[in-house]
Amino acid sequence: MRNLVIILLILQPLINKITLKSGVAFDLYNEVISLLVFAMYFFQLLKKGKISSISFIFFSLIAYMVLITFIRQTYPLGFFQIIIYSQWFFYFLYFHSLTLEEKKSILYSLKKILDAVLILILFISFIEIPFHREFKHFLGVISHNRGIGGFHLVSFFGSGPSLANFMSLYIILWYYYHFGFKEIIKNKDRLKIILVFIFLILSFSRKEVLFVFLFMLFFPFQYRSRLKKWLRKITVFIGIFTGLLIYYLAFFSKANEVVFGAKYIRWRIASKSYEILMDNLPWGTGVGTFGSRVSLMMKDVYEKYDVGPEMLGYKVLNQTRGPIYDAFMFTFTTETGIGVLIFLFFFYKLFEAKVWDNNVYKGYIKNFLIVYFLGLSFFQPVLISSFGYLCAIFFALTTNRISLLKFRTKYAKT
Repeated sequence: MRNLVIILLILQPLINKITLKSGVAFDLYNEVISLLVFAMYFFQLLKKGKISSISFIFFSLIAYMVLITFIRQTYPLGFFQIIIYSQWFFYFLYFHSLTLEEKKSILYSLKKILDAVLILILFISFIEIPFHREFKHFLGVISHNRGIGGFHLVSFFGSGPSLANFMSLYIILWYYYHFGFKEIIKNKDRLKIILVFIFLILSFSRKEVLFVFLFMLFFPFQYRSRLKKWLRKITVFIGIFTGLLIYYLAFFSKANEVVFGAKYIRWRIASKSYEILMDNLPWGTGVGTFGSRVSLMMKDVYEKYDVGPEMLGYKVLNQTRGPIYDAFMFTFTTETGIGVLIFLFFFYKLFEAKVWDNNVYKGYIKNFLIVYFLGLSFFQPVLISSFGYLCAIFFALTTNRISLLKFRTKYAKT
């Protein structure tokens, strides 16, 4: 059942594309899986008769969001949005409640599942690469001026960033498997990781590529001498910096001009979010009122602050969601006000938590993924996406018991 949950989450983008193309509104796919995970977590609680201390942070966040829902009078829709936000924590709490042996078993199974999906992506690429326009049209993907003359891989995920998300997760798990678990790296394993890097680069998704190369740059490889260590680090740094420079200048010159310009949509979203937040401190605008799933049914904030279709999406272009729905951290902070500190405290405790057997590689990988996850939250709705749920599962499987009241001062052996 646990492996089935993981498979269903990976397939979510494909299911979404198929249902949208067929004209069937199936927006409850994630909710159905989350409901299953919640039921598994509930029965786990009944079996064990106790809950982990980290869950109290989650309950505190829920209590706070319920409070501001009453204060801002955004019920009943605010309560629906709270449930939507809660799903991520269901995944984490359930998988974190498992025993060490169960966690190890799932991690090994996860590696096998991702290997199988990688093979599937490889076979799909044989069709997608020569017929990339027809392939995107078949999936109903809106073509963007991304990559080389519009060429960029999307595979069955239906978007370059979603494909890049999967590839980055595969790379992180690959290193966890071979360095954390110390599994022998065979030729076929080297071939797989090379293939993944190729797919990642051909997705032409800037932020994922950047984070992955940062992951490689700071990875705590072990060396017998300091000289070799620094020579290797300098060589890797020069190689990565040169590669990224060429990659960004060659394929993203026009996009970079937009990003660093004042009219870039995400800067405008950040500016608008800050303006609205300052007017609504300390509670924020209320859950479900700004950039969240139910916010289009509560348009008071949008109308008051003149939030237009460039952020919400143009109906005449059949845009069901605009860029504001991807800028999660900006909008979530505006909705919850000081409550975002509770949210960030959860990840702080997760960051300082020890991993099983204090393996330096495991600690680095777990903590880097947290930084990666929070970094992506400014660009993607990570708390309500299948990729975000997979991250929650990985966090839960790789983290030891989390103490709520103890604070660590050293992280060298996390």
